[in-house]
Amino acid sequence: MATAADIQDVRSNTDEYREDRWDDQTISDLIDSLGVYGASAEIWRKKAAEYQKLVNVSEAGASHALGDLQRKALEMSALYDGLAGRDGEGLGELGRVKVHVIDR
Repeated sequence: MATAADIQDVRSNTDEYREDRWDDQTISDLIDSLGVYGASAEIWRKKAAEYQKLVNVSEAGASHALGDLQRKALEMSALYDGLAGRDGEGLGELGRVKVHVIDR
């Protein structure tokens, strides 16, 4: 069972302090199945899904790069997946970078 400190760590990792978005029980269940870092990665992936509809806007001399939110959320998800030791299997292009040397 996740401790209160574990739940607070996930909230801190994901900047999700509002109970109406992510209640303690939901976060605790994620921690129990994925660990603190895995739960953080999962929440960042869900945030990225919410951000996918945002676009960059430039008008009246002001520019708002709202479309970058999804990219940054996916980067945070990949970061926490790496900390959790997940290799990105089943996560599409997320996960650790794999380098292969090519002999020519």
